[in-house]
Amino acid sequence: MKLVRRLFQFPVSFLAVYPPVWLGIFVVLVGADLYTKKLATDNLTFHLGYHQHWLIEDPVNSDALRDGLPQYDVLGEDGKYVKFRLVFNDRFVFGLGPSAPVLGLFLTMTATFFLILYRWHNPRLGYSAAWLLVFSGAFGNLIDKFFIKSLVTREWVFSLSPQPGYVSGVVDMVECIWFGWDAVRDIFLLNMLSMRSWPTFNLADSLIVVGIVLLLLSMREFEAEADEGEEAPAKAESASS
Repeated sequence: MKLVRRLFQFPVSFLAVYPPVWLGIFVVLVGADLYTKKLATDNLTFHLGYHQHWLIEDPVNSDALRDGLPQYDVLGEDGKYVKFRLVFNDRFVFGLGPSAPVLGLFLTMTATFFLILYRWHNPRLGYSAAWLLVFSGAFGNLIDKFFIKSLVTREWVFSLSPQPGYVSGVVDMVECIWFGWDAVRDIFLLNMLSMRSWPTFNLADSLIVVGIVLLLLSMREFEAEADEGEEAPAKAESASS
């Protein structure tokens, strides 16, 4: 019980850590992520993984599998470098692991909740803007996981579990060229460089990656400042003696 009480005792108020301007930009970024995802599901052809085909009840009337743009080329001939192609990630990071949309939803909820508490307990740790990007991406993907998408009407429907006729998982649509080095295909860790394209991602994923990089850089600065603060009294004490 003492641990639980400590978990919910914070050094500063909520709005001191998450001020109104921060929250306003957060809402805008989450909205932008969900808007781009809805735009993709409204206009692009649904591409299902082999493990998702059991969801198709009526192939003839599954308009989302037949209609829409198969891909939208952004950079390079036939989208060689960058293109929009719609897939649904019901696995874990980079599409790895088993298909587990329900488990993935609750793991994401739990991780996001504790991330909020961690930031609240450590208000000076890392750039506020970096945390803003991480939280915006995390919430964008979390909200996405609460909805399944109709293979007939493309409608988003709230559901905590997969349903026939609907596809669950996070909407991913950005596909970029990758190294494609066949020479390292069988070498552990380096085999990622043999992929022709980077795992398909979305705006939320981009926000999270940029935010984490900024956090790592800013946390190092925070640790350096903390070390300097600890050394200053020690130096003053030695000088006085």
